[in-house]
Amino acid sequence: METEIIKEKLAELEDRIGHRFKNIALLEEAITTSSYAASSLNYQRLEFLGDRVVSLILAEKLITSEFLDEGEMTFLKSELEKNKQLADFGEKIGLRNYIRAGEQREQISKKVIADVFEAICGAIYRDTEETVRLKEVERFLQKFNISERIKDEMRTTSDFLPIRNQFENKFREINRCNPEIEFQYSSEGEAHQKRWRIDKCSIKDNNTGEYATLKDVKNDKWFDSKKDAQMDAITQAYRYMEEKEWKLC
Repeated sequence: METEIIKEKLAELEDRIGHRFKNIALLEEAITTSSYAASSLNYQRLEFLGDRVVSLILAEKLITSEFLDEGEMTFLKSELEKNKQLADFGEKIGLRNYIRAGEQREQISKKVIADVFEAICGAIYRDTEETVRLKEVERFLQKFNISERIKDEMRTTSDFLPIRNQFENKFREINRCNPEIEFQYSSEGEAHQKRWRIDKCSIKDNNTGEYATLKDVKNDKWFDSKKDAQMDAITQAYRYMEEKEWKLC
């Protein structure tokens, strides 16, 4: 009876994805977290693959625009690959209801949903004939109007350059060197739902060779990824350095 229920749930998810798996074990692996005690497999290997596949598809779509330079394409790609964006895609197909996890469904984090979404892309890629693998994953992603989202980002984003690049460019202009930034992290949670916080941000002073602490530049909340935590800290660091006229001493 339980086996039949599992088959029905997987078939439901296949319908939502729009791909009928030849090897259904790939889909089972893609939706299984490390906290799910009933399985020794989890999504992490397929998520690793899916991340690269999604990145390549987005890059191919962006490079067709002759109006974007490399920095703008990099920024747009990173916007579309954010955990929140991928988690939203996952929520759109009700992915939370199919994830196998030790915790309650409402406790599954956005990061896990994003990771499982990428794992499903990896599973589709592995399940499909080599000559049409990318096309099949792209067909799945079309459900989420990726091309339209790229156009929307181009219309609504007035400054394509990410805050970290702005910070680096301004620091280099004033100090005639690239900033060497160090972060001190704290983390909490299980491996598949780990959250991050930056407690200290420092920049190397090339005159002394020592790192100068940027006072009060730290996260005041937890983030689902180190990248998001860094973005918040760099935004604060930019304001801090502006007040200091971009000097460390």
